[in-house]
Amino acid sequence: MSIAFQAKMSGMPGRVWQGEILPIQLKQDPYEIEVTARGSSFHLIVGHHAYGNYICIPNWDIGTELSSLSDHFWNLQQLCNAKLNEVDACSVAYALFELSKYVDI
Repeated sequence: MSIAFQAKMSGMPGRVWQGEILPIQLKQDPYEIEVTARGSSFHLIVGHHAYGNYICIPNWDIGTELSSLSDHFWNLQQLCNAKLNEVDACSVAYALFELSKYVDI
């Protein structure tokens, strides 16, 4: 089962692209998914710890704190601060937003 999502750059009309989520493990925290969008691929591990939520992207050597999965703005800023470029960060943030419809952390 794959899950399609749409990502877009805010403030840039027409800058919209498709992405795909391939679930690896959605039964319990931490959740694992594979995200592809605009030629990039991300292995995401998303979960909850004592002080909040986190994301690890091992194939990009990235880990950072998250807000709720549906908080696109805050998560986008965190991903950009973690050294993802804006387009890739946007893809991951929209994938997290879509993931929030399937899991609860």
